[in-house]
Amino acid sequence: MRIRYLGTAAAEGFPAVFCNCAACKMARELGELRTRSQALIDETLLVDLPPETYYHTVRFGIDLSAVSHLLVTHSHTDHFYAQELVNRGYKFAYGMRAKTLRIYGDETVREVFAEGTAREIKDDVRADIRFITAEPFTAFDCGGYEVYALPAKHTPSERALVYFIRKDGKGILYLNDTGLPDEGLYDFLREHKLRADLVSFDCTLGGSQEIHSGRHMNVYENAQVLEKLLRIGAAAPDVRAVITHFSHNAAPFRKDMDSLAAKFGFIAAYDGMTIEI
Repeated sequence: MRIRYLGTAAAEGFPAVFCNCAACKMARELGELRTRSQALIDETLLVDLPPETYYHTVRFGIDLSAVSHLLVTHSHTDHFYAQELVNRGYKFAYGMRAKTLRIYGDETVREVFAEGTAREIKDDVRADIRFITAEPFTAFDCGGYEVYALPAKHTPSERALVYFIRKDGKGILYLNDTGLPDEGLYDFLREHKLRADLVSFDCTLGGSQEIHSGRHMNVYENAQVLEKLLRIGAAAPDVRAVITHFSHNAAPFRKDMDSLAAKFGFIAAYDGMTIEI
């Protein structure tokens, strides 16, 4: 499998959209940008749909019409900008490679899709979009990918999800947005013999040891999670550990994130980074 990180920032982006803090000012001066979080697996399986999706397709040369499956972690706008789907057909899209798009998410994601597209989506466009409600601790097939929906610790207003994705004997554990997982997640991975070759961590808080939000993680908490995954056999001994989803509050300049990640044997994601497993 190949995972490409299209966006690696938290909800506000970096530099943050309305911010004039020192880090954001410097990021603008340097042209060092991080867009909102999104990942693409093997060109056909997309994780999340932020407002920058159009920009990602242009910047990285992605044919979004080839995407047939979309995993949505939760309904927050930086992860699910439903209005973009209005453009998936009618007079807005010709020569689509994948006729049908299947979207997986919780009930709130389904509601946001219905509300966000109600005024503009054409009937024939809607007909080619299928929504599948993903329940925690369930598995489903995504065009040859074996996907497990797992509970995130992120927001009390909905059942946010993280995902384990497996194909050809390789596994990716995609852990954002979430705080420290509950024991049930570890138990499920162990009981189902799911072993990750790559773990993608929510590192919103960067290297801060003072902030513990419960909804996101810092790199020390990432290390804690990885140690437990390795101990229970849910991560391969040579696992690639990637940190991503950085807040502007972490001042996530690439060289600084690289240095921070290196202290733990991690990889700091940047927009456009690709890893093969």
